[in-house]
Amino acid sequence: MFAFVRKRLARKLLVAVGIPSILVALAGVVWLRVETRQVAPGLWGEIAAWVTILALVTIAVHFVAIEVIVHRPLREMKLALRRARQGDFLHRVPVRGSDELAELADSFNATLKAITDLNVLRTDDALAMASMQRELALKAEVERQHALVDEANRKLEGRVSELSLLSDLSRSLNATLDLDTLCREVATLVGERLGFRAFALFLVDERQGDLFVKSAAGVHARAEGSRLAMGEGAAGSAARDGVVVRIPDIHADSRTTPSTWLPPGPGSLLAVPLVHQGACVGVLDLYRPAPNAFDDEDVRFVELAAQQVAMAVANARLHQHAVTLSLSDALTGTSNRRALFQRLELETERAERFDHTFAVAMIDVDRFGELNDAHGHLAGDKVLRQIAEILQAGIRKVDLLARHGGEEFAVVLARADREAAVGIAEKLRRAVEDANLVNAGAEGGRVTISVGVAVLRLDANRIDALVDCADAALFAAKRGGRNTVRAYAPGMRDDPHRRRDVRVTAAVEV
Repeated sequence: MFAFVRKRLARKLLVAVGIPSILVALAGVVWLRVETRQVAPGLWGEIAAWVTILALVTIAVHFVAIEVIVHRPLREMKLALRRARQGDFLHRVPVRGSDELAELADSFNATLKAITDLNVLRTDDALAMASMQRELALKAEVERQHALVDEANRKLEGRVSELSLLSDLSRSLNATLDLDTLCREVATLVGERLGFRAFALFLVDERQGDLFVKSAAGVHARAEGSRLAMGEGAAGSAARDGVVVRIPDIHADSRTTPSTWLPPGPGSLLAVPLVHQGACVGVLDLYRPAPNAFDDEDVRFVELAAQQVAMAVANARLHQHAVTLSLSDALTGTSNRRALFQRLELETERAERFDHTFAVAMIDVDRFGELNDAHGHLAGDKVLRQIAEILQAGIRKVDLLARHGGEEFAVVLARADREAAVGIAEKLRRAVEDANLVNAGAEGGRVTISVGVAVLRLDANRIDALVDCADAALFAAKRGGRNTVRAYAPGMRDDPHRRRDVRVTAAVEV
């Protein structure tokens, strides 16, 4: 029973008010009975009934009053607390009257309102935070997209630059067949415009089989002409194997021995072979002053450039060979008649520009017909080749030896006066005589030569007349006993027995 009373405040109040009332009523009943027992013995029953009714009515009134005034507001408050605990902060407790319970209800409602407002603020903050996070995520995504676009633009600009460079390279390489000009263009376009710290173009020496620096950029001038054996260094390895050699750190690789073209300090190296129709014609050697400075894109682009350079170098060399063949004598390897007259025109222009002179020496092999008759044409061809080698070894680098026709040779002696020309001619004559080439049909059984010399301005002012003067001097040397040297003298051209290759009708201007 006590547990039943303790669970409800209204029950406690009812017990607190009802029990004292009942006790007072019972005390009154007992007192009335004692006082009225003598006077009105029968009144006790009625008094007891009325007192009982009064007690019950009082209890009922107390019960209803406590239920209405106390228990219902408390029950509503309890319900509101339960709903609030479940998260319903919008529910409100009815406020009845102005007593303490009404104030409590009003305070509770104010608390719920504050909590609701706080939840609204928290919700707004959460929404704002979520919106901010979405904006930040969107901003990050936009920045990422911008970065991708910038990277794509950078790569696109790089590709456009590469295509522009390849176009310029193709145009420049196709504009010339001169190997020296072509190599300078390669050094400028590939070496300088690509931003390499140093660059060298190696070509394969077709005779010796090694590599030499044909052109370079960003290095000392002495680098040009330096040589590498096939297989030596990065360039030699690339040329030998026909594959790209990429060295991330030149100080950590044994293939990068000290070189005249590599700058000092750390760096990385890229060697790309120039391969045309399966043959390596050279190597592009590129340097940057930082380790691991060449990525796959660099290698790809340089390989594309190398294909064009390889084709251009091969075409230039083919053209060079063709020009050499067109200006060379097939039997002796010396210059031919065409090259001779080109050189004579060039020397004439130089003589006019710089006011100096030059000489022409015409050389004929003595009794060459007898040598052919005695030993055959093969032996005669061999002798012509031997004489060409002797003559070539005896002239200066600035002079030109050419086969004029048959067994005749011509030498253009640059910046030579009569005395110097005669001296060189005599030196050549003795060299052939001392070589002891066999000619069984000649006197003494040795091959000899006769030489005629003419000098520009002293003997003639025109090329055809100058050659004719030298030929006339040669005829005079042969008429004078062969194996001798004659300088042109007036009247030699008029000898009626001379067979002329160039007929000059005008008088020789001296």
